[in-house]
Amino acid sequence: GEVLAANTPEFLSMEASGMEQLKSAGFVLVAGGLGERLGYDGIKIALPLYESDRRSFMHIYCQHILTLQQKCGATQLPLAIMTSDDTHKLTQKLLRDNHDFGMAPGQIRIMKQNKVPALKDSSARFAAKGGVIETKPHGHGDVHTLMHQTGTSRAWLDAGVRW
Repeated sequence: GEVLAANTPEFLSMEASGMEQLKSAGFVLVAGGLGERLGYDGIKIALPLYESDRRSFMHIYCQHILTLQQKCGATQLPLAIMTSDDTHKLTQKLLRDNHDFGMAPGQIRIMKQNKVPALKDSSARFAAKGGVIETKPHGHGDVHTLMHQTGTSRAWLDAGVRW
């Protein structure tokens, strides 16, 4: 890597190049989990990020995207959110109740991930209860397939999203 000193010509040149590339960026958030391990009764993206502020992670994430959008001069930087059966409806409600945190209509795409058979051990034996194979969300690795299956990657490509 390189070490750049702030406000040097090289730094400013690279920052300008990054801002230009940012105009063709999209953002993806994997949000399939609940906050129970964190002692929170709800979806993780609704967690307040700071005790002093109480804005949710999702609020702050959207505000960061909107700030980057304004700074780089992009018309719209898209956001795709991958949800699960556990979080899908709650994520829709969080966004609806908060008017998409200022994002434009259609700027956020929600994609619900598929379920796959759950494995119970490192020998890859299926987990089952009452003779029925249990299923779990596919996990973070499913995001690229899901973007393709939902048409998100094609829509973004057609809109000029490169990164």
